[in-house]
Amino acid sequence: MISSPSSADWATFAVGPGHGIQLRSGRLLVPAYTYHVDRRECFGKICRTSPHAFTFYSDDHGRTWRHGGLVPNLRSGECQLAAVDSGQAGHILYCNARSPLGSRVQALSADEGTSFLPGELVPALAETARGCQGSVLGFPAPLFSRPRNGRWPVGAGSHSYSPHLCLGVQEPSEEGTGDTQGAQGPSGMEGCRDSPEEPGLGPGLSGIMAAWTSKVPGPPATLSQSPTWLLYSHPVGRRARLHMGIYLSRSPLDPHSWTEPWVIYEGPSGYSDLASVGPTVKGALTFACLFESGARVSYEEISFCMFSLGEVLQNLPPGPKPPGLGDKRLERCRPS
Repeated sequence: MISSPSSADWATFAVGPGHGIQLRSGRLLVPAYTYHVDRRECFGKICRTSPHAFTFYSDDHGRTWRHGGLVPNLRSGECQLAAVDSGQAGHILYCNARSPLGSRVQALSADEGTSFLPGELVPALAETARGCQGSVLGFPAPLFSRPRNGRWPVGAGSHSYSPHLCLGVQEPSEEGTGDTQGAQGPSGMEGCRDSPEEPGLGPGLSGIMAAWTSKVPGPPATLSQSPTWLLYSHPVGRRARLHMGIYLSRSPLDPHSWTEPWVIYEGPSGYSDLASVGPTVKGALTFACLFESGARVSYEEISFCMFSLGEVLQNLPPGPKPPGLGDKRLERCRPS
């Protein structure tokens, strides 16, 4: 491990949990997070830290490792990564992280994880009361998916998205220690707004274009035209770790693109990890989810569930469906 002077300000760090990824360039990436020392001296002790996601990366097949820069502006902990092919905008590294701020945090990297642009809250992906790890997985969009009028459909609705671009907002300073295990962060944080009537798209993708377009090749309007879709797994309960859900984003760079969840397991559930297991003999793209579950608490056993992309699309909450899908609803995945 090749360290840098910035790691001297880490109180501790951990990886994942969950899988890492390899990029087309060959770079290996392991998701990680650290508690950064924000204020070191307080009666002789470290008195304030805050969690921030980052990556470890290797360009020599794992012989040596370096760490990238931290997600700079929002508290972000346990995380996972996905490579997003954004068409003319090039390849973007997507990070989805646990946060004590009430919803997940996403951050994008245009340099394969060496640094991250300011993160933004994802209001469609709510956290449980004390937060929980979640898994994210990128995969090629199906062939029946085509952009409409130069834009790709997002979420379960029929609207389209062309992102504005902006610098991220910073969290208000506070005296307490950031803690992904239950610290109460500020609520009601908003992104950039173009007008008082417009709700804004979050701190990473609205407002000032220059900060983004200088790092991401291609015209800004192409950022939403993604040939990559994302799956995300996480308990859907707001107050407790209940009911394992599968979410879909057809436009990963838009934090508002996530669907409502398909609940694959009803009951206590916790940490999870998604994987693609390739197409079946009939050509159906198939995924697997390994997750904690139980009857009384979320960590009594480890469950395993397999499902196809068609099953995901059929079982998402009602909304317009892409062409070529039947009407059958499978309702639940049967874990083993």
